[in-house]
Amino acid sequence: MTQALKREQAALLSFAVFTRGRPQATAPFTQALKTQAATFDGWLTEAAALRGRHVAGGVPAWHTTPTAARVAHRIGEFGPLTFQNDDVLRDRLGGERLHRVQLLSAGSSRFVNVQDRSALYAYEIVNFVDGKKSVVDIRDAVSAELGPIPLDIVSDYLSACEEAKIIAFR
Repeated sequence: MTQALKREQAALLSFAVFTRGRPQATAPFTQALKTQAATFDGWLTEAAALRGRHVAGGVPAWHTTPTAARVAHRIGEFGPLTFQNDDVLRDRLGGERLHRVQLLSAGSSRFVNVQDRSALYAYEIVNFVDGKKSVVDIRDAVSAELGPIPLDIVSDYLSACEEAKIIAFR
């Protein structure tokens, strides 16, 4: 919900700038978005409680792992890593290593594989690398946009991108 709220607030601000409006004029709409997000969060908390799940502090334990805290930044300017018949990861890592990348392998995530969206997830993971977001921030952003994906799959994909010298970790 946090990521969705950020996305919607940015879209609202972009609309205000595009229409040459005053960003301050968006305040009531921003507040309405925050209220909606709080309502949705409440519903999610209630649904989790009905299933016997209780969120302590709202942060999953894996959010605080060393892997989650790593911050990725781009080394060079890249567009899509796969375009037409080009595949940057395959060219740089080789086919054997590429088959071991969890996101791109058949057994990575039932949700991703059923939808056959691994290429889209891969695109968005690299798209969110900005030198500010941690691995967990990227995972959360991609999950908000496309659907849930485990942290270890995102981390593994970013590690492959690091091996291919597309990104580096700070």
